[in-house]
Amino acid sequence: MNKKTSLIAGSTGFLGSKILNFLYKEDQKIYCLSRKKSEINSINIEDIIIDFDAINNLSLPKIDHVYLCLGYELRAWELISMPERKKDPFYKVDYEYTLNIAKKAEEVGATSISLVSAVGANKNSESFYLKTKGDLEEEIKKLKFETINIFQPGHLAGRINWQRQKNDPRIDVFAFEFGSLFFDPLMISGLKKFRSIEAKKLAKFIVHQSKNSSKGINKFDFRDFENFFKN
Repeated sequence: MNKKTSLIAGSTGFLGSKILNFLYKEDQKIYCLSRKKSEINSINIEDIIIDFDAINNLSLPKIDHVYLCLGYELRAWELISMPERKKDPFYKVDYEYTLNIAKKAEEVGATSISLVSAVGANKNSESFYLKTKGDLEEEIKKLKFETINIFQPGHLAGRINWQRQKNDPRIDVFAFEFGSLFFDPLMISGLKKFRSIEAKKLAKFIVHQSKNSSKGINKFDFRDFENFFKN
């Protein structure tokens, strides 16, 4: 029986690296698409080092599943009001690169896809950030994957240590991390989906759903993450 093969786009990033941590222990082949080599050494891992500006020249190997975890790094307040100078690079990474990889994965026979989007993503949003995420979701839905999993998390918690490891402490990260401890419990009923979630927990949930979701288009937010970890 052939091993399952997966591709992680953004495998050295904050969330992608955590997905890799769960996947590499399983009996499957993992292709890591990133600008740099992954930090995990395993016979199951093969790095694909890429200059994303040359992504049109990318040739992917045959894969079964693709995890899309690319994201242009923004400050917390830029999610609400993005400076004009950030819009082009953000759009290029979060929309163009991501959609291009999804299409190439479809071309080589991938049957399922996991897209990390954002809570509130909407093609009609007045927020450039949320509109871009919503536009991407709509384009992904048009592709012919058997299973499309779209994850809409709020703030990804656990980033303080990540920033320390990068020697890049950020005030906005500290503010969000500690602010969520106070505000998350106040978000109830329809607002619960906006609660933060630990990136490690989200990664575990994403990997689980990649193996257990029904065919078709599936969307998940904090309420689904919470129910999963309660059981």
